[in-house]
Amino acid sequence: MEDYIVFQPSVKPLHKEDKEDYWFLFRDNKLMVYKEKGFFFIPRQKDILKLNISIYNIQCMGAYSGYNCHCGEFVDHIEDDNFYFMDLRTLSRSIEENIYLLASKANLLLNWLKLNQYCGKCGSEMYIKDSKFERAMICSNCGNTTWPRTSPAIIVAVTRGDRLLLARNKQFPNRRYSVIAGFVEYGETFEECVKREVFEEVGIKVKNIKYFGSQPWPYPNSMMIGFTAEYLDGDIKVDGEEIVDADWFSKDEVLEMFNKSISIGSQLIEWFLNNY
Repeated sequence: MEDYIVFQPSVKPLHKEDKEDYWFLFRDNKLMVYKEKGFFFIPRQKDILKLNISIYNIQCMGAYSGYNCHCGEFVDHIEDDNFYFMDLRTLSRSIEENIYLLASKANLLLNWLKLNQYCGKCGSEMYIKDSKFERAMICSNCGNTTWPRTSPAIIVAVTRGDRLLLARNKQFPNRRYSVIAGFVEYGETFEECVKREVFEEVGIKVKNIKYFGSQPWPYPNSMMIGFTAEYLDGDIKVDGEEIVDADWFSKDEVLEMFNKSISIGSQLIEWFLNNY
């Protein structure tokens, strides 16, 4: 099972408590990691016990490679210079992919917990359901129940011959370009969303939409579903509100601006570089 399903989600610990259990701890929305021999790692239970910190919003996430995974938050100051606090975007460029995905899960879980302290129907306090199998919060007054939710979004690499469509969102730093992405609307298929987002943002139509892969995206609670597509018709015309520039780029041009990470957007760009 552990070789086939590396991470097993669970409300309760699946293994006996161990000094090597993982702890994904956040302070001020940044993840605590420690550095050893130039590499960043997630603290284990043996590391946490040495710090003498008070952890709140503790949640069991499940188990990874035979060890329990927990997440939580704290506010205490850490005097050990081997520990660092990193936002998840920065972390994505400096840690192993499976661990990054677990950090994303931890962030998603903690956000869900913080955003559901009070009932959306009557405003009363919510409490965590005591269950071995179900992760939920229940209203102490009316019984309204809420579960962790994920907002689906698409991200797509559109090609035209040997060129890739890249766009610059007005919020991107340092004039950075990326592939097209956007949230799925209610009642919309992923393929319909691809067509709509590309047309709305850059004014062109696409065809041959194919599934590429998916990735949890903790900003704050999304699931990115990746696609590839081909140009069908139209001229690039940016919306001027969200997208301020877009164009078709050759492989050499893409290589010049490419900043590799473990994001699915980066994987789509690598797919283009390897196939065109």
